[in-house]
Amino acid sequence: MTGLVPNVWAAIIIPIPAATLALILRLKARRMTRMGMGYDDGLSILAWIFAVSYSASLILWASRYKLGQKLESYDDRRIDFYLEKSRLILWISEFLYAWSIFFSKLAVLTFYRRLFQLSSIRIPIIICMVACILWIILRTFFTIFHCIPVQAFWNTAISNARCLTNIAKFYLGTDLTHCLMDFIILALPIFEVTRIKLPAGQTVAVAGLFASGSLVGIASIFQIVASQKYRPGTRELPYELALSLVWGNVEVHLAVFASSLILLRPIFRKFIPGLSSGNSYATSRPSVAFQASTSYRNVPRRATEASTEETPHSTVTRELTHGGCNAIDLAGSKEDVSRSLRGWVNHEEYHMSGLPGRQGILPAPGNVVPVD
Repeated sequence: MTGLVPNVWAAIIIPIPAATLALILRLKARRMTRMGMGYDDGLSILAWIFAVSYSASLILWASRYKLGQKLESYDDRRIDFYLEKSRLILWISEFLYAWSIFFSKLAVLTFYRRLFQLSSIRIPIIICMVACILWIILRTFFTIFHCIPVQAFWNTAISNARCLTNIAKFYLGTDLTHCLMDFIILALPIFEVTRIKLPAGQTVAVAGLFASGSLVGIASIFQIVASQKYRPGTRELPYELALSLVWGNVEVHLAVFASSLILLRPIFRKFIPGLSSGNSYATSRPSVAFQASTSYRNVPRRATEASTEETPHSTVTRELTHGGCNAIDLAGSKEDVSRSLRGWVNHEEYHMSGLPGRQGILPAPGNVVPVD
């Protein structure tokens, strides 16, 4: 093998198992916590399907049509054949790449919306969703109509065709936009997370989540830089675009991996005890958005204690928001935020621990006291 072929095969094959394993473990974690699949899980599956399809297109290109190799040693007829097939696969792969990225972003934002639906960032989350939808519409439209007629993009024998004169600028504009959205999406929950205090193990876990998300943006930057080598009339298309395409492959699979990592805590805590909280009862309950402004904490009672006394706070109405254990009311005090988010971070323990009560069932009025 010559040219960039070893790099191409390594970048195609290595990320696929990592993303696939993360997705499988994500679905396994859902079963372990007795939670059904959500919209974010379905979107992650779609992102993975498009990512694997994108990888398959690159495998076909590398194995049959010289992706990563220079064509200068072939005769003109053979070069024209490889260029036509390369442009066709490039056109198809652009759809697969864009839609995989789109579904990964939407999966993360859907998860955010369920988690932070009562916080101050719920409006920015919706704005980012709308921005992603507009981005994929524009990207798909311009990808289809690179040339008019459409097939003129790969069939240069068509006369009187009109095509975009600078494909590199198209890649720069659309890829830079979604790269910026990656970092914006990554930064959305930072303010809320910094307001709370988590145990050391959970702090490391949260830091790892942000680090994995930032790798997606870094891969996107490398992809953008490599894509600027594209020249419309080049006779070395498979070689000049090889690095851009394989960085795109790394990016789509990293996006699937990162979007699944945040839900793998039930898996990780079996091997990393530090991820478990110290108070397995109070902090492992599903997080609930309280409508009352008074904060409460659970107080364990002795088995021999029996009380029929009713506290003044026993009639406070508590309501569950849509989404149940994934909703967090972050509009209250810092202590409220910390308790709620810790409750979500550990809610998998609650489902697996066999503690009394089920999701969304609060302690009896006699078991709670107001926090001063």
